[in-house]
Amino acid sequence: MSGSSFDAGTFPADHDDAERRRQRVSATADHLRRAGRGTAALAVLAAEIAANRHGERHRTHLLGHLTRIAALEQPTVALVGLRTALDQRLDARSRSALLALVAGTAARVGHPDTDALLRDAGIAHAASGDHASARHLALGRAARSLSHGDLPGAHAVLAALDPGSPAARADASSIRAEQILVQLGLGQHQDARTATRPTSNETDPLFSSALTALDCLRMVAVGELPEAAALAVTTLTSSPVDLSPEVRALFVAVIGEVRYRRGDHDDARAVLRPCLAEVRWPDSTLFTPAFCVAVRDSALSVPANLLTRVVADLHRSVRPLLPVPQFGPRLVRAAMAAGDTPAARRVTELVESVATRTPVPLWRALADQTRGLRDSDPDALRSAVDGLRTTAARPALADALLDLANSPGVRPVRARDAAHEAAALYARIGAPGDQATADRRCAELAITPRHRPASDGPARTGIEALTPAEERVAEMLASGATKKEAARSLFVSFHTVDTQLRSIYHKLGIHNRMQLVRAWDSARR
Repeated sequence: MSGSSFDAGTFPADHDDAERRRQRVSATADHLRRAGRGTAALAVLAAEIAANRHGERHRTHLLGHLTRIAALEQPTVALVGLRTALDQRLDARSRSALLALVAGTAARVGHPDTDALLRDAGIAHAASGDHASARHLALGRAARSLSHGDLPGAHAVLAALDPGSPAARADASSIRAEQILVQLGLGQHQDARTATRPTSNETDPLFSSALTALDCLRMVAVGELPEAAALAVTTLTSSPVDLSPEVRALFVAVIGEVRYRRGDHDDARAVLRPCLAEVRWPDSTLFTPAFCVAVRDSALSVPANLLTRVVADLHRSVRPLLPVPQFGPRLVRAAMAAGDTPAARRVTELVESVATRTPVPLWRALADQTRGLRDSDPDALRSAVDGLRTTAARPALADALLDLANSPGVRPVRARDAAHEAAALYARIGAPGDQATADRRCAELAITPRHRPASDGPARTGIEALTPAEERVAEMLASGATKKEAARSLFVSFHTVDTQLRSIYHKLGIHNRMQLVRAWDSARR
């Protein structure tokens, strides 16, 4: 009885000692990190883990804090610090967890040692059976899949992890963030929107800022541009917590993207210039999204040799291309404008490799668009426009329409319709700068006669007499869509569709939808 009474009386004191010790060590590590000594901060935590003074709970808390600090550091610091931490006399479980964390960090930046590190981490995990190393190993394998553009592979790995389970609480934020990134890459923007909403038990402000950054990327992808810029500026300027370099760079990319699309080029340059310093890989990968924004501006990209730097980093990991659809085609457009055909070819190959590994409508359309830009192929650009219409990626669709309007192989009538539609879509998403560019293209094409002269050949009849815009309406209505559905899909008003339908009936000499279906089917045989 006395022994039992002694244990009950001393446990709280032991627990309090462990808690005070953990708080002191964590505070020391935080102080070192804020002083710019991230490697030393990781070493302090690793030494305390190796000492193993206060049992499993103490070790788990310290591993979680070490993971957090590694996430706040640039990749070079994180990799050096974590590898230094492995020099400590660690128990098997702690060593396997740290090996998996190193492998995951390497995988995110496309490090050439990733496969070897994942193999070593897998062997260590098999020997230790540590739950933390299992999660970090899964995250590392998912990161490797993402670096190769294999979104279905990453999804399969992450689907086995439940961020809501008590066992995964320490890594719930990392799991959820990677799952959201996969949703964005797959074009599942509504699912990503739901997933970025903070839950009632969300307490980590660092993770909240990461969620906000992912939500801003989603808004940029679907064309909620004013909302994205407002949220990014607010978070970047008023966040009470430290932002990781990656999250900070994402906010800068979002702000720059919106300002360029609005036509505020000087403001965009001002926010992007600090990112353009010569930073070596792997730290440069943090700024790839910002570089993908800046390449549209030769005043920034040419002096900094951005295109060459971006293409080199993307060949290690395509991860930065995945959440924002317009980035890949933009790089090809910039390369062609600069006369850098090899860069255009390399980016096109990267986008096509993602489309091969991730055969969803979004990536098939982006592959068509990049190929169409590289080869000046209007058929590929038309295919890209058709594919992007089935997605929520409205900025990418508007860009593809303008690419089609600028393609020399497109008939003037079709080019004018594409430019007009691009301008209207840019206006809808809050991109007046891009809208002005599309309007200028409309004006250039306006000098082209709308109808061919009689000497050009006989007048067109039947389906051939329809304008490209009327063809799109006819195709949708003949396929069973209502006028309201067609208007929503084509980003035009119901009145426009109704007017075009009357014109279609007049040109085809028909009077109802059934006759339209027969005429369309007959013309397409």
